[in-house]
Amino acid sequence: MKYDDKYHLHLGYYENNCDYESIAYKRLSEDVWDVFFDNEQYGLEKTIEVKELSLEGIGTRIFSISGNDLTYETGVKRFEKWLAMQKII
Repeated sequence: MKYDDKYHLHLGYYENNCDYESIAYKRLSEDVWDVFFDNEQYGLEKTIEVKELSLEGIGTRIFSISGNDLTYETGVKRFEKWLAMQKII
């Protein structure tokens, strides 16, 4: 998978005394954004499949969002939903 570093978006959840961040990268070959989260950075157990794509220093892909453009609001809502599903928040 190849990504364009110029097209990335930092997504954060900062409510209820929490401070979690992920980063979304736009694929070069298609209109899809892959969102990565680094469990180790936060001292959390990995809940993600070992076979899932990981980027060194970035984390493991937790989900993807289809579309050419990704707004901060849309990305944060999906990130918050993922955090809740994983029982992190």
